[in-house]
Amino acid sequence: MNYEIKKTKNINERNNKKMKLMKRMISAIAAVVMVMMIGTMVFAAENPPKVTIKKNDSNDKSAHSYEFYQIFSVKVDDNDDLYDIEWGTGVQEPDAAFYTALKAVEGFSSCNDRDALLTVLEEANKSNNTKLVDRFATFIAGKTVASDNSNVVKATIGASDTLNDNIKLTSGMGYYLVKDTITSSPVVDGAQSKFMLMVVNKNTSITIYTKEVVPSLDKNIVVGSTEQKYNQASVGDEITFKLSSKVPDLTNKGYNKYCFVMNDTLSEGLDYIGTSATDNKPVITIGTKTLTASEYVFTFDPGTNSIEIVFKEFLNYGIDDAFIGKDITVTYKACLNEKADTTDAGNPNTASLTYSNDPSHSDGDVTGKSPDIQTVTYTTGAKLKKIDKDGNPLVGAKFHVEGTQSKQVIVTKKEYEVSATGAFYKLKDGTYTDTEPTAQTQDKYDSPDTKYDLVTRNSVIVENIDAADTTIEVDDNGELVLTGLGEGTYTIKETKAPDGYTLDKTPHTIEITFSYDSTNKKPVWTYKIDGTDTTVAQGKDVVLEVVNKKTSLLPETGGIGTVGFYVAGAVLLAAGAALAVLKKKSEADRA
Repeated sequence: MNYEIKKTKNINERNNKKMKLMKRMISAIAAVVMVMMIGTMVFAAENPPKVTIKKNDSNDKSAHSYEFYQIFSVKVDDNDDLYDIEWGTGVQEPDAAFYTALKAVEGFSSCNDRDALLTVLEEANKSNNTKLVDRFATFIAGKTVASDNSNVVKATIGASDTLNDNIKLTSGMGYYLVKDTITSSPVVDGAQSKFMLMVVNKNTSITIYTKEVVPSLDKNIVVGSTEQKYNQASVGDEITFKLSSKVPDLTNKGYNKYCFVMNDTLSEGLDYIGTSATDNKPVITIGTKTLTASEYVFTFDPGTNSIEIVFKEFLNYGIDDAFIGKDITVTYKACLNEKADTTDAGNPNTASLTYSNDPSHSDGDVTGKSPDIQTVTYTTGAKLKKIDKDGNPLVGAKFHVEGTQSKQVIVTKKEYEVSATGAFYKLKDGTYTDTEPTAQTQDKYDSPDTKYDLVTRNSVIVENIDAADTTIEVDDNGELVLTGLGEGTYTIKETKAPDGYTLDKTPHTIEITFSYDSTNKKPVWTYKIDGTDTTVAQGKDVVLEVVNKKTSLLPETGGIGTVGFYVAGAVLLAAGAALAVLKKKSEADRA
């Protein structure tokens, strides 16, 4: 964007000097990125210049507000020569304090007046010193008139819009500063452009492209050779997660520092491992380069179960052609633990990206945020109920549970159950309290009339290691809760019967399969108990009922049973004793 300024004899010497300086200024600004692309149309002197702003980044989903400040005004004659270069309507009238402050800016110490300023900008063009022009933009942005001044032109682009093509600069031709602002914080899917410097000549239609940079983040679970947003697992399984982004093009975007931070939060049902059990650091690559521990800051907070990865000197990647556009990947492992949620909510893992979104802040601390992206690991469970032939629960029974590559771990699990005599109430946030609701607080309760009891049960966790012989006893309700089960077939065999009952020698099986309902975004578990399909109601456990019979009295069928033998024996013994006594008495009488 170079404008040829021709010397014209009818322009006096003073204006000739100003035209040359304006040419230098325009050349300097044209050489840096902050000058936006300018389109051309036929000149119409009676109409003010018209500007179109287009979003540069398709990832930008934020609403923007723009303000146009005329820094210098110019005139153009019929020969396209510039003259009458003056300070514009969008800047405060420069005084001694203005130039004192300008001279304090690095590179502008010689600027005692406007012409000296234009000379400095010309030198910046010759040396391609974009940082110098950046500093001038930042300086002059603090010297503009109040934003509610009638000379300030305002425009917006909505969150779902890509352009605004009806902006009219009523102050006329000149050199403009454009301020781009986003009001929400943190900004999700959005970034601001650097203060934009643009030259508006006599062309009535100008298009400028914003210079925002909006990086994005993706997250998946690595399952074999595929990557997906969900998976199923058993407690003890290791799960590989992958975070993905790309190096944004930060060339000439005005940043002196760029913040790029990945954040990841695991649910309590997941334990962070890292690369392996011996190395808790993730593996981070940019293109073909694997980052060393000195090139990022990794933090894991066990209190919040969250990960933070801060990339050091990230701006260097964004201005290096060898890295711009290259893939950024972070991989690590986590293990499903005994706290895993077996409901349809699953065990989510949520990630987001924090990044710089305002280059006018030199320290890089102003940040935007990508939308949260989530993966979910699903697991399920089953329940065994030990009952008699009438359906009454039995205690004291012990079982051995076996699954494919599985081992049992006994854990104590506390649960709240609905009970008319319970002492707890459920709050709307999912927690429980023993504080009774009142008229003033009942809106905080899930149901102010429903009570719960806190019960403790033994549960068996199936881990992904070799099978081992572990004996688990049913709880006081005659139940054995199997939790954290993934796909597979699980064999359950009674090893000890309740006192007074016979041992159930039949091995029982629970076969579990998994699929995913992508329409409703939930897991679909199917179950077979002893080979028979079993339907499980929403939110309920699949239940295997094991029935025991009482120990039998011999003979089991027919006859009078052992009691009759005992009674008859007792009678015979008594009769024998009586006969012995009578015999002795008879012998005594004969003597």
